[in-house]
Parts: sequence; C-alpha cells; structure tokens
Amino acid sequence: MGKKILIIDDQPDILEVLTEILEILNHEVVAITSGHNLDKKFQETSFDMVITDYQMPDMTGVDIAKKIKTKYNGIKVYIISGYHQLLSEEKMHEYGISGLLNKPFDIEELKRIVNA
Repeated sequence: MGKKILIIDDQPDILEVLTEILEILNHEVVAITSGHNLDKKFQETSFDMVITDYQMPDMTGVDIAKKIKTKYNGIKVYIISGYHQLLSEEKMHEYGISGLLNKPFDIEELKRIVNA
C-alpha cells in the first residue's frame, strides 16, 4: 500500500476526483470537507500527507498547514489553488507548506507530489 493521505476540500466533486486518482495510485485516502475535523481525523489515523484546498468557508489551507506544523510536525502539506504564485517560498516554509498544486491539477504533477 502507498501513503495515507488526508484530503480537505469544501467541494465534493474535487474530493471525489482526487480520491479516485489517489486510490488508483494505491494510496489510502480519507476525504473531509472541513478543517474543523482535522484533530479528530489525526486521532483516528496517522497521515503521511495532507492535500488541502486554499480557500474554504471555515478556514484556509494556510490555517490548516500552520495547525499541522504546530501539532503534527513532519506531515507534508500541499495546497490546491487556482491562483499561481500564491505564496513565496519563504512563507510556504514558515507555514509548513511543502508545495502548491495548481487548479486544474495535472495527474502527472499529482503523482510526482505523492511519490516524492
């Protein structure tokens, strides 16, 4: 089996597509629509990676990355965004963000990220 990956996005269609792709690539996926369930999910399972949308109604991907860096250090966090050059490399490092995945996302880029 591959990695355990938590996906957070408020759009169910994005969650469905990402889950399908990652499961085809032999990864175990947990998908949630809100960052409010983050602690509960980490109590239930340990994750190798988190892929989160940047802009959601309840919190941003940056908020999620900061929380993960503080409470679950060492977990790779990638942010999905339709905005290119959203954050500087310096800010990404400061917030605990491993990288950005641009929308619409490329399957090869997704493979590269999860297999890194």
